[in-house]
Amino acid sequence: MNPNEKVTRNKRALLKTYKSRSKKRKQSFNPKTPETNEASFSASRRKIELQKQIVVPQDNSIEYRILNFVSVFSAIAMLVKCKKCNNDIKFQTTSTRGLGFKIAVLCDQCPPQEIPSCTFINHSYEINRRFIFTMRVLGLGLKGAQKFCGLMDMPKFFYQTTYEIILKHIHSCVKTVRDVLFEKAVKEEMEETDGQDNTKLTVSGDGTWKKRGFTSLFGVASIIGYYSGKVLDVVVKSAFCKMCEVWNKKVNTTEYEEWLENHEAECTANHKGSSGKMEVEAIVEMFKRSETLHGVKYENYIGDGDSKTYSGILNAAPYEDISVNKKECIGHVQKRMGTRLRECKTKNKGLGGKGKLTGKMIDKLTVYYGLAIRRNYESANNMRTAIWATYNHYSSTNENLKHELCPAGAESWCEWQRAYAELPSNQKQKIKSFMHTYDALPTDVLTAIKPIYENLSKQELLDRCVGGFTQNNNESYNQLIWKISPKILPSGSIPIEIAAYVSACVFNEGSKALLQIMQTMGISTGPNAHAFVADEDQEHIATAERRAQANTQEARKRRRQEKIDALEVASAAEGLLYGPGIDDSV
Repeated sequence: MNPNEKVTRNKRALLKTYKSRSKKRKQSFNPKTPETNEASFSASRRKIELQKQIVVPQDNSIEYRILNFVSVFSAIAMLVKCKKCNNDIKFQTTSTRGLGFKIAVLCDQCPPQEIPSCTFINHSYEINRRFIFTMRVLGLGLKGAQKFCGLMDMPKFFYQTTYEIILKHIHSCVKTVRDVLFEKAVKEEMEETDGQDNTKLTVSGDGTWKKRGFTSLFGVASIIGYYSGKVLDVVVKSAFCKMCEVWNKKVNTTEYEEWLENHEAECTANHKGSSGKMEVEAIVEMFKRSETLHGVKYENYIGDGDSKTYSGILNAAPYEDISVNKKECIGHVQKRMGTRLRECKTKNKGLGGKGKLTGKMIDKLTVYYGLAIRRNYESANNMRTAIWATYNHYSSTNENLKHELCPAGAESWCEWQRAYAELPSNQKQKIKSFMHTYDALPTDVLTAIKPIYENLSKQELLDRCVGGFTQNNNESYNQLIWKISPKILPSGSIPIEIAAYVSACVFNEGSKALLQIMQTMGISTGPNAHAFVADEDQEHIATAERRAQANTQEARKRRRQEKIDALEVASAAEGLLYGPGIDDSV
């Protein structure tokens, strides 16, 4: 027999044997089993739960690249030979599951060898968990992952069932890290709390919804410590369960009754009623469990007054020995002034127009009202004086000066007080001939808005503003959630919970929390991941410090006002361009 024919026959036999083995494995192998093995997740969770301070080790052997498999390994095959028999070798992919696969090294004379493309977590490819988690942090689900893989000419990603199973395990690991970091945040808040009893905390609470308006199926509420500025607790409310929607078509059947008994424990719907009630119920739930979870009580609550959350807390009476005190968010109190001035202008015709209650004037009065509270946050009486100073300031005319309440001195925001401070003591009488550079608000406008000033300068309201409390931390946290789970994309409760918990972890500890979550999932992180989170946190700190500077804030406000002024000028010049039926006459 020709030696070349013998080699060819042996080669064909080896390939046939290898293919038959692959087919047998494929028929008996369930791809969901290794990729969703729960034991590998739970073992990692237990390790994290035992750690008081989570330390994420850096594995310098971890580094990923995207390459063209065919061109790269074809070139390698031209350069290397089998070490045992010195024959040519070639490479093929096998055991593909998601992004994970094995590289089969084939030789004519030797048995096939397999090299995994990445490390394993038990029998599942680590890259799949890493990829799904990263996609979720970026706000992308299965469809986004499939589109990425398809356009990158990568193998088709998992189907929905397998994806959901892995997502549930990610959800469980995220909750583990969340619990550890929340416990750490509560301890920090207790350490920073002033007073004899540091188990009575001051917290701010706020809610946010998946959909704008009051028709959202999902809502998230958070409790944040006043001193530490860290999230202490989060509740996600869901009024929707996909399984319930499917099975509701079989109501009043024996099959439905059997399903319902097993489903109640795992139903994702935990809210009944309107969307607006989600915030109230979620905040009350967190107050009720504060002693059980953390051994603390939330004595002072900073709320926005936009909902009946505080009333709900009082009705629930979460603590037997103390009653919860209400503190107002200055930012939301300031918004009330703008809202009521606009309502007043709408209800009372003739208040708008040049020299009257324009949009620019409403914004100005609103800002001045907020500044009056912020600059005098230690005294309610001083707040009231400053609030009425702004009202009198715009009531003042050249003939009837009303600047006695305006702050005195050369640094005053009031031009009359500045002019008065600059005059020599023997010429103070000349101030009576002072000419204003602006026109006072007309009498009808002042009469219409005076009740608003009276209402928003009540002692009860201003007492709750003493201390200068805000919900800015809650607002910052809320926007992080919807970056991970965008409002424009449909989503279920598990992805939203993952988004809420991941956002809370990042909000508390920075981007390093992402590495902590990956460690809990059993994923090792290399130098590139560690360098990324370090740079991300450093950039975030630098940006925050820059924005906090007074000159930066003033410049930002000035640019915002310039844009508003430019838009008002353009609108006035162009006339009405948008409205129902505006173009019907053409």
